[in-house]
Amino acid sequence: MNGKLKPRQYEILKILVTSSAPLDITFFRDELKKSERTVWYDINELKKICAEKNVEIRHRSKWGFYIPVEQKPRCSEIIIAGRPEKDAGFLKSIEDERILNLFFYFYVKKRDVTAELLAREFYISRSTLMRIVPRFDEYFDNRIHLSSLKTGGYELQGDEFTIRHILAERLAQYFKGSYTAEDWYLLLPDPLKKYINLQRIITISNEIKRVNEQYNVWISNSGFLNLLSYCIAGDIRKYFCSPGDSADDSQGYAETLLKRLNKKIDKTELGYLKSVLMENEIIVNIQEIEEQRVNSSLQKILEFLKTQEEKDDYKFDMTSLFDDLYGHLKSSLFLFLNAKEKKEENYIVIREVKENYLDFYRMAEECSNILKQDFSIDFTETEICYIAVYLYKNCKNQLNRKKNVLLVCGTGKGLSNLLAIRLGNVFPMLNIAGQVSPYQLSNMNFGKAVDFVISTIPLNITSIPVLKISQILPMEDIKRIQEFLDYGKLVDEIPLQEKNRASFNSKDDPFEIAGTVQQKTAFNNLTYAANIISKLILTLLEYTSKFPENYRMSQDVLLGMVIHMSMAVPRWFQGSDHDAPPEIAEEYIRIANEHRVIYEIMEQFFKLVENSLQVSISIEEKIAFFLYIIGGNEDESTND
Repeated sequence: MNGKLKPRQYEILKILVTSSAPLDITFFRDELKKSERTVWYDINELKKICAEKNVEIRHRSKWGFYIPVEQKPRCSEIIIAGRPEKDAGFLKSIEDERILNLFFYFYVKKRDVTAELLAREFYISRSTLMRIVPRFDEYFDNRIHLSSLKTGGYELQGDEFTIRHILAERLAQYFKGSYTAEDWYLLLPDPLKKYINLQRIITISNEIKRVNEQYNVWISNSGFLNLLSYCIAGDIRKYFCSPGDSADDSQGYAETLLKRLNKKIDKTELGYLKSVLMENEIIVNIQEIEEQRVNSSLQKILEFLKTQEEKDDYKFDMTSLFDDLYGHLKSSLFLFLNAKEKKEENYIVIREVKENYLDFYRMAEECSNILKQDFSIDFTETEICYIAVYLYKNCKNQLNRKKNVLLVCGTGKGLSNLLAIRLGNVFPMLNIAGQVSPYQLSNMNFGKAVDFVISTIPLNITSIPVLKISQILPMEDIKRIQEFLDYGKLVDEIPLQEKNRASFNSKDDPFEIAGTVQQKTAFNNLTYAANIISKLILTLLEYTSKFPENYRMSQDVLLGMVIHMSMAVPRWFQGSDHDAPPEIAEEYIRIANEHRVIYEIMEQFFKLVENSLQVSISIEEKIAFFLYIIGGNEDESTND
């Protein structure tokens, strides 16, 4: 990769890496506050940079941009190496970066700094500094201030917790998409590295994991990064703050973590940490919600569901459902009752549940109305979706499974449940032995209880097989899991002669085209013709699913090839009465030599079609398919 990423490119890449769904151009326009034309330019430039590391930024029509899930682990290197460097002076920085550099600089200053020293530090004139300083307060929404003192110096002023919180917010943004202490240290702003080293970050990370394990706390990936960022910010800031009064030696989560990190419990620090825990929904030993009220509401919900069983022929495991909802509502009700502002919606979860589990979402709405009446709170759509997930989970008796799998999901407990349910339905031979956050794995002993791990984020585990999948379980991930179950080991490439066996019931002709074609039947029957065309399309899609990763086509290119085949079928029946020109034959030989794997897969497809339909497909017709396959990704990069 030549040079550093530009700031906007850097932000776009981090967003794409951490997003579980495609993002359209309007999202980036609003997020970056730039025109669509500027965003298009940035993304196209970023595509070229990522391509050097074999990472594709793909575009799906009507959905948006995304990076294939299997390529995301390679993005960590691009993010770290491509992080924009701090320029020698403010003159080369954009305005926001100038203000952030000032903030990082003053974060580690205990005393005021003169204008002359600032000018020398950043190689700028005093008049330039005077133009920058007034915007500092505005940039941070007047939560903190860069104040001019009578002595002529400048000092960072504001509430101590707010100052730390601002730095923690910034660090959490930097850490997005990274999963190791080495990466976190490299992503730290340079002024902060003088006050914390890599080993200390490893210690902070490990202590958070140990306390989570001790108190059996579930924590999301984003929650962990937010807590880690705050602990790093506080660890650096302690050098510049006077110690407060000691707190009593109680044994709560916050007290234990603080004692492990600081060797003592400071009342002020304890209050700060508890606020951070509350913000990130890290809830331990909640007793504020009366159990009797929760039990009463749940009984009403179960009574409602019994009427649904009679009305819609649903059968729920009421005992298991009660336990699931009780555990979930104890924390969620506490958060809703104590929330200072409305929680943000998770639109990925909402869309997934409404599209695939609408009946259960509607029942969950009725359940939420019961809770609304009992507790006088308005549930978010996301929370209703989580209730729907529990309803769906307990609607069927679990089948006996053959293999135990541990599910690791860092996006949220509700989404993790949804993924577990979908895995169970698609693969009845699997038993989801547990659902954990990636940060609960460090002290786990897998033993014989778990056969392999399925994770939505990269994991550094060598003692047990790990399958990396997307949060939404697309078809390519279903195929990878099936291949793993078939072959008993992780493979990137299955031998060509075995690929047909690894999918669609081990058939070369998965949709039985040959059995559908009726001999001596005129090809003017509309229903019959439509049946043939549909099975041809399904068979083509099945064969293209066997392509190696570097030949994967975008949705638009694949659609173009399907349309092309639909129009080509009548020509196949008409046949060709001339031989291919020499240059066409040479091109076909070149494709066979340079793209051998693709050539053999498509030749199997062509042979199947020719034998089934009793037609002859010309070399020109075959080359047309290869133009889509080989040139598809290049076309997409150019047109996007």
